[in-house]
Amino acid sequence: MSQFMRPKGRALSLVASTGILATFPLSAFAQSESSEIVELAQIVVESEAEFTDSSVPAEDLQTRYSGNPQNALDMTPGVSTRQSSSQPGIEVNIRGMSGYGRVNSMIDGVPQSFKNTAGHEASGGNLLYIQPEFLSAIDIERGVVSGAAGAGTLTGAANFRTISLEDILREGETEGGMARLKFGDNGYNYSGLLSYGKRFDGLWGGDGHIDVLLGYAYTDEGDYATGDGGELSSSRTSVNAPEGKIAKIEIAPNDTHKLSFGARWYGNTFDNSSYTWDVDNQTWTGDYAYTPGNDLIDLKISTYYNNTTLYYPGTSGSYAGRETEEETYGLSVTNNSRLALANGRDLTLNYGLSWTRDDFQTHAMRGGNNPGKLDKASLFVDGQIDYGRMVVFGGLRYDHWQVDGYRAPYAAGVADCPANGPSCGDEWVKRDGGQLLPNIGLSYAATQEWTLSASYAHTFRPPTTHEMFYGLVPFGDGVGTGMTNNLDLDPETSRTVELSAAFNRQGVWNSEDRAWFKASVFRSWIKDYIVNDFVSISGDPYSRAMWVNTDGTTIMQGIEFEGGYDTGKFYANLSFSISDTDSQPVGNGTGMGNGLTSSQPDRTAMLDVGFRAFEETLTLGAQVRYVGATAQAAYDWTSYPDGAYLSETDSYTLVDLYGSYALNENTEMFVSIENVFDESYGYPGGNEAAYQEMAGRGRTFIAGLTTRF
Repeated sequence: MSQFMRPKGRALSLVASTGILATFPLSAFAQSESSEIVELAQIVVESEAEFTDSSVPAEDLQTRYSGNPQNALDMTPGVSTRQSSSQPGIEVNIRGMSGYGRVNSMIDGVPQSFKNTAGHEASGGNLLYIQPEFLSAIDIERGVVSGAAGAGTLTGAANFRTISLEDILREGETEGGMARLKFGDNGYNYSGLLSYGKRFDGLWGGDGHIDVLLGYAYTDEGDYATGDGGELSSSRTSVNAPEGKIAKIEIAPNDTHKLSFGARWYGNTFDNSSYTWDVDNQTWTGDYAYTPGNDLIDLKISTYYNNTTLYYPGTSGSYAGRETEEETYGLSVTNNSRLALANGRDLTLNYGLSWTRDDFQTHAMRGGNNPGKLDKASLFVDGQIDYGRMVVFGGLRYDHWQVDGYRAPYAAGVADCPANGPSCGDEWVKRDGGQLLPNIGLSYAATQEWTLSASYAHTFRPPTTHEMFYGLVPFGDGVGTGMTNNLDLDPETSRTVELSAAFNRQGVWNSEDRAWFKASVFRSWIKDYIVNDFVSISGDPYSRAMWVNTDGTTIMQGIEFEGGYDTGKFYANLSFSISDTDSQPVGNGTGMGNGLTSSQPDRTAMLDVGFRAFEETLTLGAQVRYVGATAQAAYDWTSYPDGAYLSETDSYTLVDLYGSYALNENTEMFVSIENVFDESYGYPGGNEAAYQEMAGRGRTFIAGLTTRF
């Protein structure tokens, strides 16, 4: 950490701690010995989700973050990504956890579980592919996740929401379109979006409607220069051209019934890990909502299908011609009810069930990718009781999982295969289990502006086929070996305690300004953490890589803060994270590149300031982004086979400028300059082999225009 940022980091810690502690005297005063009842008008008690949720809107993505969702996620408290110049796929990290389902990354509520073990520059887990121009918002949940999205998820969820009819149509219109065009320098060639939407109103006797949305987007990017006039190494490139299409239809015969369907297509070709990747993703959804207008029924049924295919074109390399496919199916049924209790209080319930299947198929040149299915089924209920100033909330979930994977052949006398007999394996094997997961908490409105919260939650993640049926990394079209399968892998489990505070005041110095913040402190105890390590196998003379549960408890903890002050003309926003997530185990196979660590930077901070003029049609702003040191897996080959250790990446600070101007109520121009001072820096990675120092993007200018017609 730089000398400039070290005292700043301490000051930010002090601000958060002081803000939380300052709430307690207010609470004590409200419960003083006086018997007088003090009534506080319009106190709003927040649920736990409102403390731990964050959202990045589309306008911030386009202006403040140059259209790059990874930059936006990296500046969200408690969130980061494993960014690479050559990989447009997004791997979301929440509270130091990522990979193989620890975080549920979704597009419009559909889990994205694509993975590809690709040598020493592999990602350690799920990659999400989306055309950034289609994004309407990114919603993040940290910690326990309620409902269907929380099934088998350890530390949180991120939902990438795509555009809807409300994003396209002008106010009061029933038909129209939205177009966006962007140009830039330093490898950002151009990007564009064209969409059309129409509402057919007054159907079925006047109460019904049909909404239709169509859209197309394309981006063209070349190689960028790194900071200070540097270049990407010859083994890396940032060339890619994501193409996207979207179609949605909503049919509502009246206010009670609504049926909607959606399809999103993504295609891209890029070079990564010494191969050309052809990636195609299709995400399909079907939803039905029944809202009869009573307190007992607010029903939603959701179905989805996601298909991601990967192909390595070309003839050179051991895995040329690789072809894999990942299909994800799912169904959920949820209902909301409000029940009147005998004491005059209301009990609000959200309950239901869900099922999802991840079916990974290897059609050619599988390498370390192992075919199989992971099914997750869940029964859940979440509720809260409002006691005026205090809300008691909690939930109970039962998650069941089943893995059905292929065990490759292995020789007699090795591992658990009896000696002096036939070889074993070459069969499909099933394993399953279940877990009961409670959570409980309360929030308390100390005053009209201050709210406190405390919670305790259990979460877990089942093992995947990639881990349980890992068969080393055979060259060419081999299927590997079953002797390194670990059919006894246990799920990872977490216990998390969280304390939060929120402040919101309209009219701080005058009637027009507003100040707000929310802060959380969390500590998680994780057991049976899964890593790739070297093990001794009976009958085999070598140490072999295998996914195993580690002994002991892994502790992850941190502070998350975001807040702002806005006068209408001037504004300032501050967010930061203080993370202690690098105590997670690192196996020898992890250090060699068979897996990756997922610890977050020890500090991240973002300060965003700006002003508005000309009746708020003009906005000009600047932001400072700080990313601290990050631990990542590394390997000392001179100490084979016990050479795994954690190395540390350097911290960096970047400054960006941005602005927007509304030409009229339908058209807006915007501009951004990323990395104004052209600083050299490297993206934090999960493995030293996949990290190139100073590979971050240099100074980049992007200008664009969005219009609705």
